[in-house]
Amino acid sequence: MKRILLLAACASMTACAGHMASPQISELDEVRAMIQKAKDAGAEKCAPALQAKAVAGLYHAAHEITDEGSANPVDENNDLISTALSNAKKAHSKAVKGCGKPKPKPRPKPKPVAPEVISLEGVFFETNSADLTAASSERLDRAVATLQKRAGLHVQVAAYTDSRGKASYNLALSDRRAASTMNYLVEHGIAADRLTSKGYGESSPRADNATVEGRAKNRRVELHIK
Repeated sequence: MKRILLLAACASMTACAGHMASPQISELDEVRAMIQKAKDAGAEKCAPALQAKAVAGLYHAAHEITDEGSANPVDENNDLISTALSNAKKAHSKAVKGCGKPKPKPRPKPKPVAPEVISLEGVFFETNSADLTAASSERLDRAVATLQKRAGLHVQVAAYTDSRGKASYNLALSDRRAASTMNYLVEHGIAADRLTSKGYGESSPRADNATVEGRAKNRRVELHIK
């Protein structure tokens, strides 16, 4: 009974002066203070194992030092205190660092949004030429009306070819066809500063160039909304 009461008193560091040297009181007080500091920082949640070791070490050291029958050498008692203090400091350090929480994963970069595309199906050119056919005017006039309604839009006129012929020739041809289409839009009331043009040649086919139908689909003009 005497040992239990004495141990409890030493745990609070208020009644041990008669059973241990003054330096040991100070050292145990230091351990107790660090344990409390670690607890306040959240060590019981973040570093429970280290905090438990520190508390157990404090009680063990206090027991050995205050037990009148203990034959523990002073050096061993000092080691107990040192170990308890070390665990308390580690628990505090881990708690302060946020309990070793994993760093939040970086937010994934947003995928680039594909531009809105208005397909100008029904726009045709003379063979190997950038001259628009007469039948193309109906579709282009509808495009003009759309752009007039959506006055804030800026548009790239994009033209494509099929894969017949040299790629360099097709690229140049598509450039001229895109410019020809843009000129039509400007001539019919769309501000030139809202438009750019670019030819993409035979890139980005929509269908199989090995078939007549596929090549027809690949020869196209689109409006890419910026």
